[in-house]
Amino acid sequence: MSNPGPASTTTIHPSNLASNQAIRLLGVATGVNVNATGDQAVIQINNSTNYSVSNVVFTNASTSLTTAAAGVFTAPSAGGTAIVANAALSALTGSTVVSQRTVASTATQSAQNLYVNVGTAQGAAATIDVYVYGYDFSTYS
Repeated sequence: MSNPGPASTTTIHPSNLASNQAIRLLGVATGVNVNATGDQAVIQINNSTNYSVSNVVFTNASTSLTTAAAGVFTAPSAGGTAIVANAALSALTGSTVVSQRTVASTATQSAQNLYVNVGTAQGAAATIDVYVYGYDFSTYS
């Protein structure tokens, strides 16, 4: 058998763009516990010091969510700016459902961490994944 070429690996990584003209993945948190209240995950902002969030996606619910509510904030304990206000996650009825959340603030941010805060627990074991997309203004600030 001939050599098929160099080995390659596929990983989840942030997009690197040289322009603020495209929306890119700013950060992600997987396996976020929605069965406990308070800050359940920290989303580290990747390769950006100045950005505007345009989309926040909650997906991959481990079970149908009936009571859980969560939001995304720039400071711990639902503090700072609400990127996504605390709201019910009942649209997440299974692992294949994607819920694009209403972004409460598109103001330019510099926080290097965003906090997923659960305001109301599910009442049984449950997790979700959270993806944050936006414009990267780092090269223009």
